[in-house]
Amino acid sequence: MKYLLVIIFGWISLGVQAQHDKEHVDHLVSKFTKSLEARNIVNYVYMYEYCNGSIEMFKLSDGRRCSSKGTYYKAYVFWNEDSETLVKKIDNCGLFYSLPIINKEILSFVSANVQQLQEKVKKYEVETPENRPTKQSAIHPCFKMFHFNIDGKSFGQTYNLYKLTNDSKYKNLNFDYNNNLKIVELEKLLNMEIMLMKTKFRRQL
Repeated sequence: MKYLLVIIFGWISLGVQAQHDKEHVDHLVSKFTKSLEARNIVNYVYMYEYCNGSIEMFKLSDGRRCSSKGTYYKAYVFWNEDSETLVKKIDNCGLFYSLPIINKEILSFVSANVQQLQEKVKKYEVETPENRPTKQSAIHPCFKMFHFNIDGKSFGQTYNLYKLTNDSKYKNLNFDYNNNLKIVELEKLLNMEIMLMKTKFRRQL
């Protein structure tokens, strides 16, 4: 029986990597951005994508399995280096190799819109049948989180993707306002680059 337990424990140790949470992803992002700063790259942007409660599991190239703990987080860091704009993907299970992206104007867009990018996405508000505005707090699990380190300024914001929709019985009074914000325009630009790179991301192991 003792021998059997040793075999089972050994199989678990070899086959399954510990689950990782947001703190682990934050640590990896912080470590990577500090490596950029060590090379005098002080302008960068990163975006997190996550849906609360969404769990992902991956089989790594060395045979181990890695899963998210509680929620799966994807972070994308964008910066300029050697006349290229690059992206680094990071998730609960580690880092991916950096890739050059097509749109080389991402950081220029950010630099040109520093003030506008600090404007907050407004709440989902509806107009009741009695024509009285009211706030709606629908449950929606998916979010975007941005952090900017640009031209000596550091700022960011997080918003629920529900705020960009009209997914309610009543129209979102802030729909047009939210969808015309520069941060939402930037989100769309980054999403396009991520989509184009989707099949090219490879894990660093």
